[in-house]
Amino acid sequence: MTEASNSVLVLKGWQYKQADTTEWKPARKDVSATQVQADLLANGEIPDPFINRNACDIQWVGDKDWEYKLQFTVPVEGIKKSNQVLVFEGLDTFATVKLNGAEILTADNMFVKYTVDVTDKVKLNKSNELSIYFKSASLEARRLEKIHGSGYCFNGETARLQARKAQYGWGWDWGDSVMTCGPWRPVKLVSYDAGLSDVYVKVDVADTKKAKIDIQSTVEAASVVKGLSVETKVLDPNGAVVDIPASAKKVAVTGSLVSSKFDISSPALWYPRGTGEQSLYTFETSLYDAHHKLLQVNTKKVGLRHVELVQEPFEDEEGTSFFFKVNGIPVYCSGSNWIPGHSIPCLFTEPDYKKWLQLAIDGNQNMIRVWGGGYYEEDIFYSECDRLGIMVWQDFMFACGIYPTYPEFIANVCTEVEVALHRLRNHCCLALLAGNNEDYCVAESFNLEWNREDKSGDYSKTNFSARTTYEVTLPKICEKLQPDVPYHPGSPWGGNGTSDKTVGDIHQWNVWHGSQEKYQNWYKLGGRFVSEFGMEALPSLKSYRDCITDSSELYPQSEYVDFHNKAEGFERRLALYVIENIKVQGMDLENWIYATQLMQAECLSYAYKCWRRRWYGDHKRYTGGAIVWQLNDCMPVASWAIVDYYGRPKLSFYAVKRESTAIGLGMYRNEIVPKIEGVNVVAENDGPHDYSNHDYTVDIWGVNASLKDTPATLLVDVYEVESGKKINSLKPQEVVLKANQTSEFVKALEIPNDKKIVVYSRVVVDKKPIATAADWPQPLKYLKFSDRKVKFELFDGYIKLTANKPVKGVEITIKNRDVFLQDNGFDIFPTDEIIVKGDIKKTDDVSIRYYQM
Repeated sequence: MTEASNSVLVLKGWQYKQADTTEWKPARKDVSATQVQADLLANGEIPDPFINRNACDIQWVGDKDWEYKLQFTVPVEGIKKSNQVLVFEGLDTFATVKLNGAEILTADNMFVKYTVDVTDKVKLNKSNELSIYFKSASLEARRLEKIHGSGYCFNGETARLQARKAQYGWGWDWGDSVMTCGPWRPVKLVSYDAGLSDVYVKVDVADTKKAKIDIQSTVEAASVVKGLSVETKVLDPNGAVVDIPASAKKVAVTGSLVSSKFDISSPALWYPRGTGEQSLYTFETSLYDAHHKLLQVNTKKVGLRHVELVQEPFEDEEGTSFFFKVNGIPVYCSGSNWIPGHSIPCLFTEPDYKKWLQLAIDGNQNMIRVWGGGYYEEDIFYSECDRLGIMVWQDFMFACGIYPTYPEFIANVCTEVEVALHRLRNHCCLALLAGNNEDYCVAESFNLEWNREDKSGDYSKTNFSARTTYEVTLPKICEKLQPDVPYHPGSPWGGNGTSDKTVGDIHQWNVWHGSQEKYQNWYKLGGRFVSEFGMEALPSLKSYRDCITDSSELYPQSEYVDFHNKAEGFERRLALYVIENIKVQGMDLENWIYATQLMQAECLSYAYKCWRRRWYGDHKRYTGGAIVWQLNDCMPVASWAIVDYYGRPKLSFYAVKRESTAIGLGMYRNEIVPKIEGVNVVAENDGPHDYSNHDYTVDIWGVNASLKDTPATLLVDVYEVESGKKINSLKPQEVVLKANQTSEFVKALEIPNDKKIVVYSRVVVDKKPIATAADWPQPLKYLKFSDRKVKFELFDGYIKLTANKPVKGVEITIKNRDVFLQDNGFDIFPTDEIIVKGDIKKTDDVSIRYYQM
């Protein structure tokens, strides 16, 4: 229920014990939600699983049953109410609940909110005891697997497919197994005579000049309560009262569902970051009794917007588009994937959510994909995305597996999805609902029956019967409860299989996984929308020192450093990409970290720039977005994250930020094969080359995410890398960065082949660069730098840097404390004066390094 404050008791004071023991111990102090590892850690019963190899020493916890209990007394105002209801916001996962010794609930889904009427069981003038018995999820999942049969999966064990529990808890290629249990979300006692159990602000702004509003309020009341009414008040984004018809202001309650319909003319619409304002209306819904006594108030902040997924055919290319329009405006999506922020979810707090989502904004991201192996995130996550203008691609909680379809399982899933949508559907940030993560990939990998021409909707006779879940069951629920958000059967999904680059979205893992392509080939590995791709890198040295206490283990090949990397075959793959591209200055940990982070930054930069180029305007939006795997980590590890577990950005975070600016420049180097009958032919680049032995050309283009044309001047300088001398400058060119698309500026600029050349371009407005780009010869390891001098001056609030010659990959490190910098890992050219802002003090201990320093 959505409760009024004077009728809600949030239960606290939990105690816990291992089920086969007798001693009760206090859970974490003054918390309403907890999990057993958090309590064991707080009481010193287990070591910190994130330190050294301690994760190995806590695995026994997940194979035990655990019990929780607490005592509570109904508050005075609650005693006067007719109904007493216990609301369990989340139980993790297989739980039996008793109140005063009587069983009131059996739960088997971590994602479901359970509501239990305990009016006839609760003691109104005495202490009550609530107890919960949690079975081991790992053991219970294995028991269910023996009954229903084994499936197929990537990561973890196949038994996990039987449990409606966050799948990453079984371990993934970026996290250890941490098999949690406990009341992971709050438990509340709600006392009421009549109340609002749900309020849905249904919005229709297909016509952006008028918003049609239907506030659907679900009322629950005791039979003796008569004469109820629902009143509505609306405030615009500036706090002014919106005038609505009297018939909508007050509606008599004649059934369980009350509808208040009205229009808002010339509405202030909600837009994603970069395309408009994040306007939010306040809808205040109040329930009154027959004497006009206020029983309950429900307040929601809701953005008015229309979102659509555009999949239209092209005239000049195969397949269909895959991009989003919000309020009729095409939006190129530049963002990242989101995994749970902690291996013990109850320890990830509201300030943590705010900090991490602000990092996404600071990185110029406008979309986050909530990955299907975690959980439906906390309300604060979606509220912050509403406020910040971040679109959310929401997976349903299925990941990398072939899930069962026996009736009880599907009924459980249906309840879960309905509960999730009732909670999330008022959030304007939702842009897409996707059926699963990579389940279709698993079906392909294990050669299961997937006839793409079969649209019957009944796949129960095949060994991939879960298709029915994704293609029939889930979309029906979404159409009923969330009709304003597009549905997509899975990710990746579309066309002729999951790797079809012409239809739907793709996960492009042929860099790092698969065929292990060279990252310079991203341009030919793209698709209509790339919803996963990535490259691994190590976290900072500070982060290793935070999670490894033995200083003798702080070297690249140590047991503890290796333990904090969960990716299969990472030693070979990481070495392959580093050695193929980067000159490593030393094999101490600090130098190896820099090499991996510079390589990751270069890799992701290539991907973003190559794919964003293909946003050419109406009917030519060949690529609709790029969502990197991944923004964050759930524990301290080396992974594909662009920000490590401790919140310290890697150099790749800044590379992605630079490639995702509203106004940007892109450059790409094309090799020319030897002349054939006097004609130069541009060849597809198949990876790093020593370009000094080949002719080549450079393309230069501009990208503009804003909705206005931007006139500017294009400046292009050509430098010889080793000497650092500028050998040429193109004549300044007046250009226009066309609104919301890519504009080609220079096609096939010929570059001399007798030396290794770097081309530096920038677009300038009023003599100030608004975007820059540099194209360096590949691979970087072949380059030689001499006589480089980088000067920096430290001021309160910023650092100023200059260089005498072109410099690659400048990294600023503030040694004495953690400071978020607005830029890092950048290049400097002699024409530049770089200003890096941040909470910097003149007294900070600052060092810089750069490539081949």
